[in-house]
Amino acid sequence: MAHGSLSQFKATLARKNARKDKAEGKFDRKKLGFKDSDSKPEFDFPEISESELENLKKDIRKKAKSDRRKELAIFGIILIGIICLLVFLNM
Repeated sequence: MAHGSLSQFKATLARKNARKDKAEGKFDRKKLGFKDSDSKPEFDFPEISESELENLKKDIRKKAKSDRRKELAIFGIILIGIICLLVFLNM
C-alpha cells in the first residue's frame, strides 16, 4: 500500500510541472526567432604585423601591472585604516 493520498501525489506532480515550466521559460524560443547556437559569428579584425602585436601585448601588460599596483595600494591603505581603527577602539 502506498504512503500518502492521491491529493498529495497530484500536488507533488503540480509542483514538479511548475518547476519545469519555470525552468523552460515563459515563451517558446522557436517562435521568437532566436538564432541557432551552431552558427558562429564572423569578425573582421584588422591584420597587424608581429612587431605591432608585440607592442600591443607590452602595452596591455604594462597597464595590467599598473592597475594591480593601484589595487594593492588601495587595499593596503584600507587595511591599515581598519587596523588603526581597531587599535583606537580597544584603548
